[in-house]
Amino acid sequence: MTVPTSARVSPWDRFFFQPQSTAPMTLVRIGWGAIATAWAISLLPDIDPFFVQGDLLYERTLNPGAWNVLPHLPGDHSGLMVCVVLLLASVATMVGWHTRASSVIAVLMMVVLQRANTVIFNSGDLLLRQIGICVALAPCGLLWSLDARRDRRQGRVRNVLRAPYGMRFLQLNLALGYFLSAWTKSRGNTWHDGTAIARSLRIEDLQRYVAPEWLFEQPALLNLFTWATLLVEASFGLLVWNRRLRPWVIGTGIALHLGIDLFLDIGFFSIGIFLAYLAFVPDGVANRVVGRFDKRALDQPRVRLASQEGLVVTAGGVGGRGSAGAPHPGGDPAPPVADQQ
Repeated sequence: MTVPTSARVSPWDRFFFQPQSTAPMTLVRIGWGAIATAWAISLLPDIDPFFVQGDLLYERTLNPGAWNVLPHLPGDHSGLMVCVVLLLASVATMVGWHTRASSVIAVLMMVVLQRANTVIFNSGDLLLRQIGICVALAPCGLLWSLDARRDRRQGRVRNVLRAPYGMRFLQLNLALGYFLSAWTKSRGNTWHDGTAIARSLRIEDLQRYVAPEWLFEQPALLNLFTWATLLVEASFGLLVWNRRLRPWVIGTGIALHLGIDLFLDIGFFSIGIFLAYLAFVPDGVANRVVGRFDKRALDQPRVRLASQEGLVVTAGGVGGRGSAGAPHPGGDPAPPVADQQ
């Protein structure tokens, strides 16, 4: 039973700050750490020609306000050292060892490398950076991590229900990215006339597998693929928020990017998109997955927001705005849990 109060919770607060499970971002953290590790390893053989000296280190005049840290670092192997630090920090993020610090360090090292030679990176590399920023913002080391194991050994109990603003930023980033992609494509002619997919499949520099010749003899089918791609990207940001439609929207997105990745070699882009999709995994599903390795994910109190009364309601009782605990014996709501990751 809830007790009415004059305080009301705005939709903004409900969306960004209603405490909920950190299990979805736990999955994102593990996946991002693994992919960032692979990304760093892929750069190691080409550090010198790409970042230090060589034909692939393109000389350019930086725009006003632009910056590049790498040339100012001491030593002849600064690029290699930055990449090694990125590698170690990514592994630490994946296993959840000092998660907040390691994720921040990994993102910073990734930014340093990407600023050092901007012309060699693509949208997939930039997407990994954006996901890393959201991981650094989110309390995603509370479950299934070495940090959580250390807390248990020390007898420290942490509240695993937290404000999901880091996850929301990732969700909004993906939704806005799809909208902007559709907007940009809608301003071109090849997407209007339905030939964009056919043209992209014939770009030899990007071909992973050559599309069968009979496909190019089916203009109606290629037109359908082109317009369907535009429709999926334009509608994703609207339909993905509907819980009933979300599995179909995500499934359609997976099919789209699998098709792209099958024929086009676009680096880490598709796997980055799949990783960002994990932010939309329902709490219950994420809790069951993480709960196989960390039982606290299954023991979390159920939380809902009494939007009319402005109260946070848990299985333990009624708390005030932002509270995650049960009330005191006198009936006053418990203060918010102040421990941080």
